[in-house]
Amino acid sequence: MARDRKTVLITGATDGIGRALAEIYRARGERLVLVGRRPLDSLNGGLFSEETYCEADLCEADCADQVCSFLRSRKIDALDLAIQNAATGYYGSVASQTEAGIRSIVAVNLLGPLRLTHALEPYVNNAGGKHVLIGSIAHAFPCPEFAVYAATKEALDVFGRNLRVEGDVNVQVIHPGATQTGIHRKSGWQEENASAYPPAERVARRIARAIEGRGSVVTIGLRNRMLRFCGRYCGRVIEALMRWRAR
Repeated sequence: MARDRKTVLITGATDGIGRALAEIYRARGERLVLVGRRPLDSLNGGLFSEETYCEADLCEADCADQVCSFLRSRKIDALDLAIQNAATGYYGSVASQTEAGIRSIVAVNLLGPLRLTHALEPYVNNAGGKHVLIGSIAHAFPCPEFAVYAATKEALDVFGRNLRVEGDVNVQVIHPGATQTGIHRKSGWQEENASAYPPAERVARRIARAIEGRGSVVTIGLRNRMLRFCGRYCGRVIEALMRWRAR
């Protein structure tokens, strides 16, 4: 029997692109599973409730167990979309970061998605659904002072590519560019021109359209597609120009 609506899981759903995606899918009438680390009583609005919100910290090794326990308690055995959106970062040199800070970025941006993708595969398979990994243009273009963040996004891209081949899994990697979200403030990056970046709601709409398509790797925006191409195929020239500019 066909289900009357999709079930959509979104990590990092309490802010930025994740919250904007949640609003999009709620407006479509889909059943939501929203994952975040903030306590439920600190979240406002009708989007988050005991039925829709799973409090889980992707820094923790048992994050996948927490999410699966939530799904079982809500009698959810199939996911049409598992959107891995949660991310964190740090602005500054690698040498200036703490070991704990590096571990946190790697856990949230890479280990968490790996653990969740592994644990959620039976749920996605039951629905004939799709895994969606939200990457970043930073994975392909030099991003000084964001080295650890960029490295995790590159690894996520490689993970998705290999998962498609070795397991014939329906997985899509989507790379947005810089967006007006809280990650900049949290990472310590104070960019004077950040207000020129597109708002999370606009980027989320483009991501939702990309999810409906068949592209296995999608870069959001013409400018970002050009940057990704240059980063991939003109890497030495780009790096030389950026070193010269930094002098």
